[in-house]
Amino acid sequence: MVETAISIHITVLAALILFQVSFFFVRNISNFITFSRKFRLLLLIQNVILGMTAFTGLVVMAVNQFENIGFKEILMILLLLVIVFFQIKMYKKIRTITSKDHEQQKRFKSYAGKVYIAEIIAIIVVTILSFLF
Repeated sequence: MVETAISIHITVLAALILFQVSFFFVRNISNFITFSRKFRLLLLIQNVILGMTAFTGLVVMAVNQFENIGFKEILMILLLLVIVFFQIKMYKKIRTITSKDHEQQKRFKSYAGKVYIAEIIAIIVVTILSFLF
């Protein structure tokens, strides 16, 4: 039972990384209105997957009867909170950008790219640490 819950958790985590990588394909759209719509849809999908990740993590913890809450579990929860914080921050930033302000658009795409790279690296590092400890 525990192995099944963990494998589902890992699968959902892989889907999250896949959708975060897909930002780099969406980023190449030159029309900002189209980019904004696709980016918001991407954020929505990522937030659903984040919720699924949190839920499957809770299922894994419940299967273990909440006995083994240690460093790696706390690290995963903190990473989830940080990712949610930056997702909200990106959503608020993109709402204020107009279609005519090309400088802000370039800055936002650069900022979002850096955030996604940091999130992907953090997820991979935490996943590796969870398997090592």
